[in-house]
Parts: sequence; structure tokens; C-alpha cells
Amino acid sequence: MNFSELLKIRLIEESGNYYTDNYDYYSHSKKKPVFKRVINLGKRVLYTKPFFEFFFKSNFIFHSIFLRMYKMDKYMESLDNFYTRLEDENSKELLLKIVLFRILGYIKVKLPLSSPQYWSKLQEVEKLADQNDFIDLNNGSSKLYCHNLSKLKIPVKIFMNSKGLYTTFCIEQYKLYPGTNKSIGAQINDVVFDLGGCYGDTTLYFADQVGEKGKVYAFEFVPGNVKVMNKNFELNPQFSSLIEIVDRPVWQTSGKEIFYKEAGPMSKISFQEFDGYDGKTTTISIDDFVKANNISKVDFLKTDIEGAEPFAIKGAIDTLTKFKPRLAISIYHNMGDFVNIVRLIDELNLGYKFYLGHSTIYSSETVLFCTID
Repeated sequence: MNFSELLKIRLIEESGNYYTDNYDYYSHSKKKPVFKRVINLGKRVLYTKPFFEFFFKSNFIFHSIFLRMYKMDKYMESLDNFYTRLEDENSKELLLKIVLFRILGYIKVKLPLSSPQYWSKLQEVEKLADQNDFIDLNNGSSKLYCHNLSKLKIPVKIFMNSKGLYTTFCIEQYKLYPGTNKSIGAQINDVVFDLGGCYGDTTLYFADQVGEKGKVYAFEFVPGNVKVMNKNFELNPQFSSLIEIVDRPVWQTSGKEIFYKEAGPMSKISFQEFDGYDGKTTTISIDDFVKANNISKVDFLKTDIEGAEPFAIKGAIDTLTKFKPRLAISIYHNMGDFVNIVRLIDELNLGYKFYLGHSTIYSSETVLFCTID
């Protein structure tokens, strides 16, 4: 049975759920669960809970689901191909669950991590934040509090939001065990390319993984992000010799002018000049960077570059062909990446096998893992 047939069956099964308690575990936040907050709003606006429940279920949910199904339909044939290329049943089931979540939403579908344990562990990380030591970004983003992760037996201090740290260091979103003892991720003595380093959390995670003989190249070009990244690296001098920042945006070709507006991980970029832009820079391709710096090996390559992944891959074909690194490619930015990135890598005929990971209870942070046995 192919993916689209399985999806139809599961859509019927899952849509029969009235609603889940998907985000109800976060009790320490003092907030009522999302669905219950909406019901309470309905009481005030429509006065009767039964009427609002009927209205909410028969109108808002129905039309939202219909629209999402309509948008998903054009990807079905390609998703069938993606499904067949995944190596293990865990990855195939995860793909089904992620697509179901994107169609039906959190009210009807739970992703695998959604459990009391998720919230409990997140609270542990939040308690490590020093409320008196923070970076105020002054760009609409929340403050970044200093976390000392030593209590979690992780030798890192860092300014970051708790949820991001939890995803990077506790869930280990860029490390996967696809039903075996083999890790697809950064390993001891590896040379790692971290595309989309942002504030440096993933770079520090990789530095801890590769050890003193490894190397991590952190690709991040937004000046405000690089400033925070440098501050975080200063807090961790034990990794200073392992890390090098590359302050250029990655693309399929080098030297292309790009304009940007700073907003942390949500920074806006464009190849066209736009009102209010903060600065401009030029792109670099992975192949050009490797050649210019005489890099003798690349063992692991991670990307989270806001949908630019296909273009980065096109600019890294020589590197992939020569070194055959393990890959962790973010594909959650748009559905096109779910189907196009596997095809791009598969067409290189390098023997890559594909696995899927997902490290949040939301639609973000889906990662395609690629490895050659």
C-alpha cells in the first residue's frame, strides 16, 4: 500500500477524534489548555458552550482541514516516492504522522514526543536559566537567558531560549538511531559543517561531540546572530580551537548579493533591495568554500537555513561526491522540501539511505538524515 492510500485511511481514523490534550501538559505555565481557552472564549462571545462547540467543529475545523488537504494534494505522488525511499518503518510512520498533523492540526493529532515527559524535561531546562543574566535582543524576539547545562552533564554555558536548548542538547535533534546502534550525527574527530548556526547552540553541541581533534565550521551571516554566537563561544573556551565562524550565507553559487533585515532566527533575506533592510553581503557555495580553504574531509553536514536547503545542496555536489558526508537536512520549512531534497540527493547516485527525524511536538524541526553504509 502506498503513502497516499495509507494517508486516506489514517485521515478517516484520526479525523474521528474530537480533540486531543496535545498541549495540556504544560501545567506550570498557569495557562489553560489551548482548546479550553477557546471554549471559554466561546462562552463569552456565543454564551452557550454546545453551540460554540458545534460551530467550532463544523465550520472552523472543517474549512481549515479542507484547505490544508487541498494544498497537500499536489504533493501526493512525490510523497509516495519519498515514502518508498525511507529505510525503516519508524521513518515511514513518522512521515505519515507529520503529514496528518499538518492537515488535521494539533487538535486531532499528537506527534510522538507529545507526552508528560516532554514537558517535565523542558521544565528542568527552564530552571537552569539565570533570570539575572540575559541578552536583550531589542528586535521583537524574547530575551536570551544564560543557561548552565552542567547539571544535565553537558559542559556548556549558553545564552539561548530554553526550548531551543532542550531540542538541541536533550532531544539531540541532529543525532538519529534508526532502529540500530549506529548513529547518524556528529562523531568523534569529525569535521562538521553547521549551516545555519544562529546563536551557536548547535555548533557547541557538535563541538562537544567531535572532541579535541574535530572541527566545526559554523555558517552564520546575520550580524546580530554572530554577535550572540561569539558571546556564547567566549563562555565555552574549551571549544575555541574547534570552531570557526563563516559569516556568509550559503547558496548554490558564490558572490550573489543578498539583502537582510535582522530578526534573530526569523531574519528576512532577499536578493532584491527592500525597504528597511539592515545590510547586505554575498553568498558562498559549499564547494567553493571547501576548495578555497583546502579542506581535506567533511564528515557531517547539517542545514537549517530557512528553506534555502535545495540551493545549498546544489552548491555542494562536488563535496558530497568526494567526501560522502552524513547529512541532517531540515525539510520542515515548506512541503516542497519534503519531496525535492530526497530527489536531489538521490539523483547523485551516491548510495545514500534516508531516515526521518522530528524533534518537537509542533510542525517544525523535521530532519532528513542521509547516510552511506
